Amino acid sequence: MVNVAVTGGGGFIGRFLVGRLVEKGYTVLSLDLSPSPFKPNPRIIHHRVDITHTLALNKLLAKYKPEAVVHLAALLADACEQDPVRAFKVNLEATQNLIELSITHGVNRFVFISSAGVYNPNTPEPVIEEYGGRPVLSYYGVTKYVGELIGLWYASKGLIDFRALRPTVVFGPGRFRGPSAEYSSLIIEKALKGEKVVIKNPDDRVNYIYVKDTAEALLTLLEAPQAPSRVYNAAGFVCKVIEFVELVKKFIPTLQYEIVPQPAVRYPAVVDDSKIRNELGWSPKYLYEKAIEDYIETATKGHPLFDIY
Repeated sequence: MVNVAVTGGGGFIGRFLVGRLVEKGYTVLSLDLSPSPFKPNPRIIHHRVDITHTLALNKLLAKYKPEAVVHLAALLADACEQDPVRAFKVNLEATQNLIELSITHGVNRFVFISSAGVYNPNTPEPVIEEYGGRPVLSYYGVTKYVGELIGLWYASKGLIDFRALRPTVVFGPGRFRGPSAEYSSLIIEKALKGEKVVIKNPDDRVNYIYVKDTAEALLTLLEAPQAPSRVYNAAGFVCKVIEFVELVKKFIPTLQYEIVPQPAVRYPAVVDDSKIRNELGWSPKYLYEKAIEDYIETATKGHPLFDIY
């Protein structure tokens, strides 16, 4: 019996979440466009499927009957800006269809990954959940904010238990895409390969959250008997990009970098995640050096349940 279906299960955050679910004894249906990154495991069922193919999703949910769905599949920021019509189809239409299918097949709980991209970069800090959508400047942020509203509407009608997580800048082994990757994960990836790092925004303050903390926040949201606020921020640690580089340099002294000032995609740095801490008991465990150390160890030694690269 499948306990949880994870869309985008083979993606960057998805594989860490699937791995964590399996560690806790769940059987997981992973749905992704990509081939399976997972090592053979009876608790992981991976199907290649396009999230916009409603008939295919309908068949899979009918067959495996998951008790809960965690919806991670989406186009990222750059792709949304380049093709907003496709972004609407993937990030919004597919989300609504998946909620409808979940209701049809008796899914009890629907967890949606949103983003700190729902906040305007000039939002007053500390940023609380109520500041979302005032106004959103990226089309990716628009799709995430409207995705929340769609889910909350269904929850308001008592049709499904919808919950959403707004993580800050997620980094970890295996993240190569998205505009914030170049001032987070790609710094470490290039340093590990001995490549020079180009820093465009050294003095920007960033709220970094490690991928394992993000997966744990999603798991917490999934397992909580009640989630009174439904939509939750999840934050990590704040530092300037150049300070992040210096943190990495502590572990990889050979890191070389060059500063070439250019505008970069910005998100609010000081994010209030007291709701998820107080209501659900989650807090980040991988901060500053601990996050960098675990990143390097995981990237070099690998993960027991899936391939990182």
